[in-house]
Formats: sequence, C-alpha cells, structure tokens
Amino acid sequence: YNNGGDTVYLRHSPSDTPLDSVPYDPSWGGSDDRSLERIDPAGPSDMASNFATSEAEAGATPGAQNSVFDPDETPPTLEDVTPSRDGDSLTVVFSEPVDAATVSPNAFQFEAGDAPSITAAQVAPSAPSRVRCALSPSLDTGDYTLVVSGVADSRGNVLEEGQVSFSYFVPETPAPKEVVVSEIMYAPPTASNEFVELYNRSDKTIDLGRLQIADEDRDFTTIAPPLTPLAPDEYVVLVRDTAAFAATYPSVAFFAPDGWDALNNGGDTVVDPRGPSDRPSNFASSTAPDGATPGAQNSRFERDTAPPQPTFAEQTDSMAAAVVFGEPVQAESIQPSAFQLEGTTVTQVVLSADSIAHLSLSGRPTASTVVVNNVRDLVGNQLTQATLPFARQPTPDTLVINELLFDPLAEDFDDRPNQVEYVELYNLAEYPVTLNGLLLTDRPTEEGTADTIRAGRRRAVAPGGFAVVAAAPEGATSVRQSQLAAAFPEAPLTRDSVAYLPVDATQLGLRNDGDLVRVHRRDRAVVAAVDYVPDWHAAGLAETNGTALERISPTADANAPDNWTSSTAPAGGTPGATNAVSLAPPDDAPEAASLRIRPDPFSIEQDGATRIQYSLGEVPNLVRVRIYDARGRKVRTLEKARLAGRTGELVWNGRDDAGDRVRIGPYVVLFEAVRAEGGTITQRKETVILARPLN
Repeated sequence: YNNGGDTVYLRHSPSDTPLDSVPYDPSWGGSDDRSLERIDPAGPSDMASNFATSEAEAGATPGAQNSVFDPDETPPTLEDVTPSRDGDSLTVVFSEPVDAATVSPNAFQFEAGDAPSITAAQVAPSAPSRVRCALSPSLDTGDYTLVVSGVADSRGNVLEEGQVSFSYFVPETPAPKEVVVSEIMYAPPTASNEFVELYNRSDKTIDLGRLQIADEDRDFTTIAPPLTPLAPDEYVVLVRDTAAFAATYPSVAFFAPDGWDALNNGGDTVVDPRGPSDRPSNFASSTAPDGATPGAQNSRFERDTAPPQPTFAEQTDSMAAAVVFGEPVQAESIQPSAFQLEGTTVTQVVLSADSIAHLSLSGRPTASTVVVNNVRDLVGNQLTQATLPFARQPTPDTLVINELLFDPLAEDFDDRPNQVEYVELYNLAEYPVTLNGLLLTDRPTEEGTADTIRAGRRRAVAPGGFAVVAAAPEGATSVRQSQLAAAFPEAPLTRDSVAYLPVDATQLGLRNDGDLVRVHRRDRAVVAAVDYVPDWHAAGLAETNGTALERISPTADANAPDNWTSSTAPAGGTPGATNAVSLAPPDDAPEAASLRIRPDPFSIEQDGATRIQYSLGEVPNLVRVRIYDARGRKVRTLEKARLAGRTGELVWNGRDDAGDRVRIGPYVVLFEAVRAEGGTITQRKETVILARPLN
C-alpha cells in the first residue's frame, strides 16, 4: 500500500458484496514504523476521527485487539442550528455522524407550537454529522428552540433528547444612506490597527452577511457571515488586525473581513450620519480621549436639524440668475416654484455642485430681493421660506471708482502699520450689485492686452455701499486680520455695507506715476474707469505718499481733475466710508431747466469744492460751463463742450484755469446747453460766493 495514502477494500468474493473500505491518509496517523489502528470497530471507516497511531510497544497489534480500542457508547449531541438565509430550512449539526435511518421529520420539533413545521429531514451526503430540515412556512423574525429526539449514531447510540436555541431575523434591504460609514481610523499609532465603523441609521435590521466593503480599487469583500444582524441604531466595527484592536479596545466587538487593504491616510469622523458622505463639512477629527469611538456614538456627533439656507443670489445674465445655498440640497426640491423674483418669473432651474440653483427667467429682473421656499437638504430638513438680497449686474450708472491709494506708506520703523494699495468702488444704485466675477485691468498695450486681476467674490455691495479691492498676502481673506484694517483702524470695513475683496499683493500694482484703472463685470464689459494722474493731489500737499486720491462727487465726471483731490482723513484715506472730501448730497434734486449750486457760500479750506447741478427739459448735445468774476472776466472753463444728458453735475474747486486759487468774493456760473448744429437751447446763470474761514 502507498505510503502517501490509499484505500483498503474488503468484499465477500462469492457474492461480490463490499464489506468495508478504509480510504486512509498519512494525516490520520500511522507513521514512523507504527501502524494505523481503528479506534471503534463499529465506528465509521472513512473518518480520521476513528483512527489513530498505534500505541503498542511493538508499534502494532496484528492479530490482537488494537491498542487504541475504545468503542463508542456515547450518543450524539446536538451542537448547533443554523437557519438558511431565506429562513426556509435549518442545518442541524451533531457532534458525530448520525444514522440516516433514525433521521425523520418526527425527530425534530420546535418547542413553541406556533413555529413552522418540519416537512423533511435528510443527512447531508458529504457531511454525515449534519442534517438539513425543510420548513413550512419559512421562519419569521424571532427566537426559537429546536428539540431533537431518537437520532442515533452509526454505533446505535441514541440521543434521547437534546435542544438548542437560536435566533432568526428576516433581513431587510437597506436603501442608500441607511447604513453609513460613520468613523474611519486611517492613521492609528500602530499601522495595523486601522478600522472602519458602520452605523445603521434606519429602523431596519440589516444582514451584515449581505454587505461588502472596498476601497477606491472597488475590490469588494464580504463583511460578516450570513445572517449576522445589524439592528437599528447599532454600530459595527471592521478591523484589519484582531489582536491589535482587541488590545486597544477590549470591550468593543468587531469583524475582520478577509482581504482587508490598508487605508490611505486621508479621512476623518462623521459629524452627522444623516449628512452627506462626500462633504468635508460632515467630517471632523475625533475629540475622544482615546482618539476614536469605535462601536459608539462619535465624539463629534451633531444632528443636522436646520433647513438649508440660501446665502447669495445674483443676476448672472440679462435673463438669468443664480441662488447659492450653504449646504447641498435635494435636486427634486429645486423647482421653478421654489423661487420668486419681482418683475419676472422663473421658467427653469438647473442644480449644479449640489448647492447652486441656476434660474432661467422670463424677463430682465427688477427685484432687490428673492424669495426661496420649500427647498430640502440631503437629510430632509425643509426650508419653509427665506428672503435674501438679490444682487443685479453692475452697470456704468451703478458702480463707480470712488477712491485710490496708489502710493501707500510702507515704513518699517515709523511705529505705524504699513498701508496697502486699494481701489474703492461705490454703489450708486438703489439695489444690491453683484461683485462676483469682477475684474480689474490697467492700460492696454499696443497689442490690446492688459494685466488682469480677478477681484470678484460671491459678494454683493449694498445700495450706497462700498467695495474695497485691497492688496493682501496670498490666502488672506479675513478683513479683521488684514493689513488694510490695521492701517485704517477707523474704517468701517466689517460693516454689512462694505465688501472686502483681497487680491494678491503682487498683482494690484497701481503705478505711482498714474495709470488707467478699469473695472469689468463677468462678461468683460467695462462698468467703471479712471485714468488717474498724481497731479490730481491737492497742490498744497507737500508729501503725497500715504494719501489716497478721493473723488469729490461720485456722480460727476470720473476723469475730471477737479473731481479728485487728496484725502483729508488723518489715516490718509477712508476705505469703506464716505470720502473725507465728498460733497454732501443735496436735500432734493434740481427742478427741470434749472441750475443749482451747493454749498453756497463755500470755502476751499472747509468744503474743498462746490457742486454745480443742472437739469434740462430737453436732451442737448453739448454742455458748456464757464465761471466769471465780479468784473466779468472769465477765470475758469469747467466744460468746453461735453456730451451730456438731461441731468448732470460738475465740481468747482475754487481755482482758475492755471490751477491757482481765485480771490474770495462772488462769481457767476454761466451754464449753456448747446446743440451740435449751433443753436443754444438753454442758458442759466447763478452766483456763488467763494469764502474763507476767519480763523
């Protein structure tokens, strides 16, 4: 016989009847000059458990009782019962092979009378210690006790009665997000002590044996054996190294799926299990003393019960708008009926990036607010209604350049915070204006190219409010900690009426010898432009370094030298506030075909300039404005021939055409509106007094 294993057959020759056969293998025993002996002659001949290496001194017992002889006189015992996944059968496990002749449905009964009936019982052909019992109807969720009696082993030892209890549940199929990844230990002190925690946030009992897990390679591995329940509101922990995890968290149960791959060091802990699984805002590092909370509620758990809130709304095109939410929202709740804008209706809505609603409109919007209602976030919190400002696109009539600091004071040893370059914009409109996509450019080259600064943010400037584009270190976005706030501590930069737009300090680059500054909206249309020169500073100012150029009137000509002068603010400028040299707004607008001068009298020292406002009944082609002294001598031409509309404004700073201060006294302002073909259609004269303070 082969040393590597063989089969010994025994038969009755005349009748050709098989009597016995032993398919032995070296693993059964019988090596090193010792025989393989049968333990119980009445026991099975094809099971290693009934054979052993001879214990005889001679190494064998030929022709005598085997040295390991030990006849089986013990009946089989009931060891385990495993229900099938569908609950329509049981696998009953005995301690040893059983006699198929003693196995019948009557030998297997449930202790409870309302349990299913056992309709068939059969020994498994390949595993004679297992019996499969068919059930009708199938098991329901609950606890059961199976009673077995009259089953014998192959020697004839009969089990009088045995029982074993087990539980069964009807697995429910989880919907997406009902079982979530709740915690990830991806960078433990010991590399092998990684774990992933799952949480059942549903009211279903889930079969872990039907769940699989994988990393980004998507090589899925089954989590647990079949019919392993995960009850509602329960956690389960999946580990790589059972010994390491048990040593660190001895009281936490776990499973160790086969084929676990190491986690990349790039994850965190879930804040709200109902929230999105792909948003950084829903994850945070554990604050637990042990650094993790496997199998328990996360240390950073915070249930999201707040509805989604719109944070920004703007006009994006002539008949389009966008509403931005502070968190992802359900696409099904983003419907045209969820948005109301005065003067137009929403015809279509498209959601992008899970949180931006793009609205198609039936007409050009005229609203200053947008109403949003019945929008839900990803966990089902519903916004009943919210109203927020609606920012319209800027136009040349709404957004103007109001202040420039092109030569900031930057002395490291003067005990003053260094200034930074800035451009201040002012909103003349009675509605919010969007700053999203705003661009700044300088003077174009001969090829038509210009340096471009992307200054826009998802911000709006309020009616009568300011936006300040200021140089800042890369990545610095907080106005409170900005160098601009440090240099101008009295500036109201944190007010709602001020929008702070930091740009890279290396990009702003306002030239000290003058330059063109243009403001473009998102579609590249120019909405404001100033071609400034340093000569616009006050003539009597000895040092212009650290002093901003301020616009005297935001509605007067942006490129008129008389409409700009040096800031008189102690800090050198007024970013985010009314200009120090600004003319006070009139109490009411001038009447038709009228000329109005305010203040009158005025002084250069106290007022800086006076505002000359005109209103016409017809639209002229050209406007001409000249100023005469009391003797009728012309001292200043404010406008030679400028195209104008029905209304307008000019500024006189009390100086003549040479830039010198004129004498105090009365002066006559002669205003003429002239058609291009030569006919004067309107002429007005008004007197204004130039004064001087007595002290």
